[in-house]
Amino acid sequence: MHTPCDGSRRRFLKTTAATGATLAAGPSLRAFGQDGPAEGPKVPLVTLGKTGRQVTRLGMGSSWPVSPSFVQAALLSGVRFIDTSESYENTRAERTIGQVLERTGLRDDVYLVTKTTRYRGVANPAEVFPKELAASLERLRTDYVDCYYIHGIDGKSIGLLGDPAVKQAFEALKAAGKIKFAGFSCHDAMLPELLEKAAEVGWIDQVMIQYNFRAVDHDKLQRAIDAASKANIGLVAMKTQGGAKAVFEAIDNEAATYEADRTLKRLREEGVKKEVAAIKAAWADDRMQVVVSEMLNFSDLRENIAASNEPLTIKEARLLEEHRRKTTHLYCHGCGHLCETAAKGVPVATVLRYLRYYAAYGKRQEARALYQALPAEARDLARADLDAAERSCPHGLPVVELVRMADRHLS
Repeated sequence: MHTPCDGSRRRFLKTTAATGATLAAGPSLRAFGQDGPAEGPKVPLVTLGKTGRQVTRLGMGSSWPVSPSFVQAALLSGVRFIDTSESYENTRAERTIGQVLERTGLRDDVYLVTKTTRYRGVANPAEVFPKELAASLERLRTDYVDCYYIHGIDGKSIGLLGDPAVKQAFEALKAAGKIKFAGFSCHDAMLPELLEKAAEVGWIDQVMIQYNFRAVDHDKLQRAIDAASKANIGLVAMKTQGGAKAVFEAIDNEAATYEADRTLKRLREEGVKKEVAAIKAAWADDRMQVVVSEMLNFSDLRENIAASNEPLTIKEARLLEEHRRKTTHLYCHGCGHLCETAAKGVPVATVLRYLRYYAAYGKRQEARALYQALPAEARDLARADLDAAERSCPHGLPVVELVRMADRHLS
């Protein structure tokens, strides 16, 4: 008898040349309004779930200080999926993207996603979405977006998905032509429950979730992804790298850093770049249609476009799985329903995600702002039973050390 985990590993390790051969060629490119192909490989197209839309399997993220030149380079390289939000760079990301799309005349060639967090803590959240979308459309210099997300939805907000008023708000936006599709983004501990609810309610067209090669042993999440895939919800992966090293470097944990270094060295010795293998692994899961990548420079862009045209090799899959097994105790898997119950009020998985933003992604100001926005009781480490949280971690993370380090850096 096979477990869901067995199936996930088989899906991860299965790779064939046919995968690459069946991907459609990228779209015809226009260099700032002039017809003509861009140099280099094009980004393959995939069908995004029940939207039925053909989109590039590589999407550009924008939750960092994105420059007009980079947006232009992504477009000229064939990327036709852009993800942004009013919350990114205090609306600057939307403004920059809007300016470039207007100047290049490529708006209608791009599958454009934006989202809002401003429904949180509001008495009537259904009223927020039309208002915030209107502001986003103005900044993006367009009269519609292809998909509008409830951004960063968590377990406490799961009721929004079954709220008739919220559904009606999104349906009205569709009827008005202001959005084509509705969705949400999530990296909460209750992601499995949220995915299952999305499949149940029927009005969610696509979702963007934290998903990487480390998720193969998360049975509950895998079953929920199966449910969403069966419902033909478009699935978009983010945070595909599953980095385990930088956080432990930040807390000066030499033993953990050494273990991560040793497995990364093994990858390098075999001629495999972990970052490339990791993004390919997300695409190797045939349920995931798009990967949104936070590409920080032109080298990242070129590398990811090349990777989008190549299947995960057997060697890459084998070495990445070896890296996963040997560093599983160095990475927070987001199963906060275990440690957070024991911690009595401290949202451990969320705090460790913010620490990862700080240490691994270099988003220090954003990480501090997010942490300091948590309720006071969520940061009250004196009343929390962190030892119990650490004992409850199925992956053996040093929860006490990590949470206290997060508090010191982010307070």
